[in-house]
Amino acid sequence: METIVFKFSLPTSAIMLNIGIVIFVGVIFVFSLFKTKGWQKIISLIITGSLFVFFIFLFLIFPFTNAVKFDGENVVLNALPFGRKTIEIDSAEIVGIIDWTEERDFEPTVRTNGASTGLYKVGWFRLRNGSKAFIMTARSEVFVMKSEDIYYLISPDELQDFANVIYSN
Repeated sequence: METIVFKFSLPTSAIMLNIGIVIFVGVIFVFSLFKTKGWQKIISLIITGSLFVFFIFLFLIFPFTNAVKFDGENVVLNALPFGRKTIEIDSAEIVGIIDWTEERDFEPTVRTNGASTGLYKVGWFRLRNGSKAFIMTARSEVFVMKSEDIYYLISPDELQDFANVIYSN
């Protein structure tokens, strides 16, 4: 079977916040370029330059590589820098599409290693029911799978199409 790729888009508010952070660090870099002298200039340029490059990758490059892929046997979640997870469909327990505002047990409560802005959540979280979860969503309506005591809450842009592909296999 051919690999099907489901896009995962960032909400506009998250994109604007990410751009704002990168611009802010860039302004600090330029400020330190012109307003410091000697060894202070070297140290401040190394620190702010490193942060600027790191934040470009973290906030502008990595989020746009996030995707959900299905190859007929596995679902591959690409959520850099928080992880790349492969879930075997045959061994996964399929819960289905839920809305965590109605099914409160699946609501993320603690971010353990991830990013979260409003409903946008990517990475590792603890759910209200105490379970560990890997989440990729920008809304409260998600497709839920469980594999090896880890819940996966996934919400690609084409959520219903994704669910139909999983159910058909």
